[in-house]
Amino acid sequence: MLNDIKTVCTITGQIRRRRKLCKFLFFIEIQHNDQTPNSQIFFRSDDDSLDDESFQDSYRSCRPGQVVQVEVGEPHDPTEQKGKSYKVWQCNKPVVVVAPYTDREPFVQDPPLSSTKPDVTQVIELANGQKVQKSDLVCKYWVNKNPCERGERCLFQHPVGEEFEKARIQWLEEREKNRKIATHNPEDPHKSKKPHGLRAIIFAEWVRTTFKDVLEEGLINYNNSTLESKSVVLDVAGGKGEISYVLGRGFGIPSTVIEPVKRKLPNYWFTRLRRLMYRFETGTMEQPDWKSKDIQIDLMSWPCNVTPTYLHTLLDDQFLIDYADLVSTVSLFIGLHSDQATIPIVDAALKAGKAFAVVPCCVFSHDNRTRRLKSGELVTTTEQQIQYICEKDTNGRGQIKTAYLDFEGKNVVVYWIPSQKKEEEF
Repeated sequence: MLNDIKTVCTITGQIRRRRKLCKFLFFIEIQHNDQTPNSQIFFRSDDDSLDDESFQDSYRSCRPGQVVQVEVGEPHDPTEQKGKSYKVWQCNKPVVVVAPYTDREPFVQDPPLSSTKPDVTQVIELANGQKVQKSDLVCKYWVNKNPCERGERCLFQHPVGEEFEKARIQWLEEREKNRKIATHNPEDPHKSKKPHGLRAIIFAEWVRTTFKDVLEEGLINYNNSTLESKSVVLDVAGGKGEISYVLGRGFGIPSTVIEPVKRKLPNYWFTRLRRLMYRFETGTMEQPDWKSKDIQIDLMSWPCNVTPTYLHTLLDDQFLIDYADLVSTVSLFIGLHSDQATIPIVDAALKAGKAFAVVPCCVFSHDNRTRRLKSGELVTTTEQQIQYICEKDTNGRGQIKTAYLDFEGKNVVVYWIPSQKKEEEF
């Protein structure tokens, strides 16, 4: 049962600032229509004042620049007001948008209310406990090519020209290092991962080795089939078809790319893909000398001459009916960072009794409120989406498993190989 907050007043005004501190807490700073001093309103779900669904609705309604009407009350935790020169409220009621922000230019948020006092502190403590002078550090807003809200009052450095470029490179390297530390998964066996740009080739190679028996059987059925529409792999939301092109031209596996939007395939795309495949074949992570005569000769041809086919449509239940002949020859459904198509891939494969492999990334929880774990939790993170897929019923035809791929970014692949139990017709 949710903890209610007694409404003290209703505030109408423009949101001047919004900040999300974590997945269960965000706040807005609002400028009142009655010209009273600005105040801060926060929303949270960890104290049971909001459920996950209502929290997301509130966050989407509280866009900077919009005029909203909010029913507020005193915070559950009285210390939220301690030491603040402005009024702090808490809300667990629906936010009413009075006037959306319609300007074509992005809304420029105000400085935090807590920064209205002059900043005279010269020393800052870093995450490692080291204390340094602010004047020795570069302003994080400035180096990220954003305007610094404090301008000349900022105590940090604002370099220009060559010094700025050096500072930005250093900042990007430090940011990447911190990102890797923050996203480190101790269960991931890959410590030194390959570049994100190689993900399609790495995934294709993993598919080829993991589903070796499935694909070999699929190739036999493919060669023996008299159907006009046939394939072995269905690459859903495949974009330009990088994975399918590697499967076909690299490994001789026929595939069909399902992509609603027709993509252009310029010559430089083929050149880039062949170069990536060359680096993968030779194990060369550094950029080789592409002008080398020997390399030029190697790049002129692929190991195989099988090209993918394309279908510009959506994968849904109707697809299984309209393209029943194609589905009958397919042995494997795949999707790499396929966004909203990830769950439909899994559902269609299970319904058709076909193997699948997907690498989830974005969740789109706001558009999929019915997706919940067996515990009742709303699926809002990639980790929960992976768990949601693993909890699906395979009708006793084998367990849904996970593995890690050797590239940067979202690299958990969720896959299923049907057992030899007789498949039911779909």
